[in-house]
Amino acid sequence: MRKSLTLLAAALLWTLSSFAQTVVVQGQVSDDRGPLPNATIQEKGTNNAVKADDAGKFSLRVKQGSKVTVSAVGHETYEFTASSAYQNITVKTLAGELEEVFVTSAFGVKKSQRTTPFSSQVISDEKLNVIRQPNLNNAMAGKVAGVQFRGQSSAKLNDQGFLRIRGGGSLGDAAAIYVVDGTITNSFDINPDDVADITVLKGANATALFGSRAGNGAIVISTKKGSKPKGVGVEVNQSVTFDRAIFLPQYQNEYGGGDGPWLTFNYVAGMPTEWQALNGKRYRDFTDDASWGPKIDGSEYIPWYAFIPGHARSGKTASFTAQPNNAKDFWNTGVTSNTNVSFSHSNGAGTNLRVSYTNQSIKGMLENSKSLRHSLNTSFSMDMGQYITVGANINYTNQLISGDFNDGYSNNSAGNFSQWFHRDLDIDIMRELAGLKTPVGTFASWNFRRNPGSWSAAAPKNSVYAANYWYNPFTYFQNINLTQRRDRLYGDLNVTVKFSKNFKFKGAIRKDQFGGNVENIVPSVLENSGGQTGLLASYGTSNTVNNEWNFEGVATYTQKFGDLDVTANVGANRLNIRNRAVAANTNTGLNVPDLYAISNSKTTPTITNTRSDQQANSLFAFGDVEYKKYLSLTWAFRNDWFSTLPKGNNSLLSPSVGASFVFSEFTKKISWLSFGKVFGSWGKKPKTLGPYALNLNYSVNALLWGSNFLMTTPNGTPDPNLRGALTTTWEAGVDLRFFKNKVRLNLVYYNEDNRDEPLGVTVSGVSGFTSQTINAARVTRSGLEMELGVSVMKKRNFSWELNKTVAYILDNKVRALAPGLTSYTLAGGSFGTRFARAFHFVDKQWGMLMGGGIKRNADGQPLITTNGFSGGLGWYQADANKEWGSVVPKLTGGLQNFITYKNWNLGMTFDYQVGGKFFSLSEQWGTFSGLLNTTAGKNDKGNPVRDPVASGGGVRVRGVDAADGKTPVDVYVDAYDYFHQFYYQQIAEPFVHSLSFVKLRELSLGYAIPTQKMGKIGKVFQGASVSVIARNLFFIYRDTKNFDPSEISGVQGEDGNLPGSRSIGFNLKLNF
Repeated sequence: MRKSLTLLAAALLWTLSSFAQTVVVQGQVSDDRGPLPNATIQEKGTNNAVKADDAGKFSLRVKQGSKVTVSAVGHETYEFTASSAYQNITVKTLAGELEEVFVTSAFGVKKSQRTTPFSSQVISDEKLNVIRQPNLNNAMAGKVAGVQFRGQSSAKLNDQGFLRIRGGGSLGDAAAIYVVDGTITNSFDINPDDVADITVLKGANATALFGSRAGNGAIVISTKKGSKPKGVGVEVNQSVTFDRAIFLPQYQNEYGGGDGPWLTFNYVAGMPTEWQALNGKRYRDFTDDASWGPKIDGSEYIPWYAFIPGHARSGKTASFTAQPNNAKDFWNTGVTSNTNVSFSHSNGAGTNLRVSYTNQSIKGMLENSKSLRHSLNTSFSMDMGQYITVGANINYTNQLISGDFNDGYSNNSAGNFSQWFHRDLDIDIMRELAGLKTPVGTFASWNFRRNPGSWSAAAPKNSVYAANYWYNPFTYFQNINLTQRRDRLYGDLNVTVKFSKNFKFKGAIRKDQFGGNVENIVPSVLENSGGQTGLLASYGTSNTVNNEWNFEGVATYTQKFGDLDVTANVGANRLNIRNRAVAANTNTGLNVPDLYAISNSKTTPTITNTRSDQQANSLFAFGDVEYKKYLSLTWAFRNDWFSTLPKGNNSLLSPSVGASFVFSEFTKKISWLSFGKVFGSWGKKPKTLGPYALNLNYSVNALLWGSNFLMTTPNGTPDPNLRGALTTTWEAGVDLRFFKNKVRLNLVYYNEDNRDEPLGVTVSGVSGFTSQTINAARVTRSGLEMELGVSVMKKRNFSWELNKTVAYILDNKVRALAPGLTSYTLAGGSFGTRFARAFHFVDKQWGMLMGGGIKRNADGQPLITTNGFSGGLGWYQADANKEWGSVVPKLTGGLQNFITYKNWNLGMTFDYQVGGKFFSLSEQWGTFSGLLNTTAGKNDKGNPVRDPVASGGGVRVRGVDAADGKTPVDVYVDAYDYFHQFYYQQIAEPFVHSLSFVKLRELSLGYAIPTQKMGKIGKVFQGASVSVIARNLFFIYRDTKNFDPSEISGVQGEDGNLPGSRSIGFNLKLNF
């Protein structure tokens, strides 16, 4: 016993002696861009080593006084003597060496791109924010291979546009998920000022760890973190930009409004006395909203406002002159002020803090539109000794938006000017008279219910004193009241426990909470002022609250076995989603004028109350094995159990595996090859269903049967074994660097198969249902992607770098729909089947645009049939089912240039796409109504096309007689007849265009102010720069001149697109 105690005491003394001779070194590794993950910290001369975590932090027990080295790919090795002092280490980047880029994946895990086995493009904040864009999606345009940006007009405040990754991957046009520091959220509330870098993950092979929700890819965002600054750590970034409508349809300016020749005003007793002065003068038709009126000749006429008493222009004639800029001058100069103030700090002992506040204020291009957004970002981490680190990432956004941004058919802005308008209207006078009221209290309009000659003193609103179809647009926008309030809080609280240098555990609680309120008021005076406008006084309100909680834990083990580096992670996640929404709208007007309450509805109001809950439990494991830094194997498995799937059949497994081989480790004698890697990966990802997709849903009707409420029986039923689609992706590629890393080339081939997409099919009504949702559809896609980077020149005072992205879709087909179903409508637009829609057809490309075309014979000659107005040959024969091709461009890409000369810097971003089709409803109606320049001008005889055919006018029509398909036809058709045929025959073909374009999207010219030469004032600043910035400067090429093809609002095309704009301004950045 005594001997045992002696041995135990000796062992304890030896252990204490050993610990007394060792020390724990801890700290953080950074380079000139910020924290450096995965750097190797090693006790010199031993195998005792550890890798820095994703924040660059490390902890390693070594012998007291020993030498410790810090190494990372592309950086100089750093050496220090072991001590207990916290080490803030900055390693220098090696000139000409491979730049270390880190890919961020699920759970915030960072991996070196050197050995990543899948396509993963990383965008740094410098390349993302060439200019400060209003939102994240805009900033990414043209910068990621395989990502098509479908933008929106900047007049449409807070619209984010849409990122389509690798074409169409499913029956719908679903978007990728956005992940900020590990938390899934919405793109609307991500502040580009806080973004450190973005990793774009595209296929199931790269996103398996995100599970079912990342079925269409993942945009993974790392925000900026606290760091030790050179000064006090305060940065102020201020930009002001001015937006002007620039890309508008090409209008004709030869003919005025109406639908016929001049009319003569004859004053009769009973008419307003102010009209007497106008007796015998001519005026045009004010009731029709087209521009098939008289030729604009500068002569005297009576304008619309002369018939409205009570202002300086009443009873006065004017000159009938062209107004070429009336549509353009309606749009205000939009002003965006974007102010960001951030504070970054590190105490040098493991505590890092960054706080950022952004105020974005927008005065919109659209009358009476504005937006005010406040964004707060806080990132914090602190080492609680050598074993525990706590952290938090918190984001809060509050936004208030005012304005009616409708861009559908006959909207009151672009839909008015491009579809139904009078080309002779003076927009400045309309702005001046926006508040003008008639003697009966209605707002005056240019579009009378009846012409003045049909005046009725007994019913003045039924003639001049009410709007027929259209209000003065300024009147409409100054009186309509549509407001939106958005509040979002998202982020995480996390703790990391390091049990040893090889084993750690990280736990996180994540939250994404959104609250939205929308209020819509149409005042009674607008209803009273309208005839056939269809606008009724109304009040509507809605409230939405969405809450998402994630509870996750990840255990990580790393170990080095000789030349083998092994990392393994296991973890679990619990997801709770709770959504609540209530909306109420009045119907058929208000009982009491201007009392805006749901209870004031004339008839039963429409009230909806939706709620949904869902949960998911997940287990996952992932890791990699790396041999001598040239051979790497990566694997991941995730299993989810969803509450939205049937019990006993609610388990979904998402596996992926990939490998990479850095062959340049064996070709070091080839001087021009700096780096070479081949890689390949495979992944499979099932998708879940939405809440209650397996349930029969009975809606409660607002109407009563006596005192009993009514419920609507569903017509469709789901297959009891219904499940989500299953996506399988594999890809292979090569990553190359040449000439001391001056040229970078990445090539990827991908292939994806999306099977068993849920789809409704028709069933016999005997069952009580007419349709059933089953797993049936299949979509495949494959393509090539390329990233090219070139350091063209790098001298002491001059550098030039360019980056190019290219993606080509080889194939994107719908392989199957439901049994017996050969087509599926993807998008239809405002007029449904009348013109053109986007369809899915079996064995054809995704999203085929189809509609009414011009029928042709075997030689491609148009078939000419009878003119439906005047008789005789002259109209095209319609082909009801003409296909024009897919709505998805075949080729997309971009080009970025970065040039510096001494203190000057120039940044440019071009983006482009080739192929893809869209239909313009605005062109269709603008042609029908005589607004567009194609309806005027001269014909091939040199005569005005609108002159009578007998006088040498008309449109020349050539083809063959539809009766036999052979007899040549060569006739002239009255312009009015010709341009109206497309509506009456439902022909969309002249208004179908290519989405192809090349655009200079971003330009920044900056100057770094030499603060060291500014004396005492300069000592206040660590840095200062000013730049001129511009967005959407011009097109180098576009197929259609009437619209910006990069901002088409619908999948099938546009119904009333708001105009494209050009933005020019300046940016001032100060570092203190």
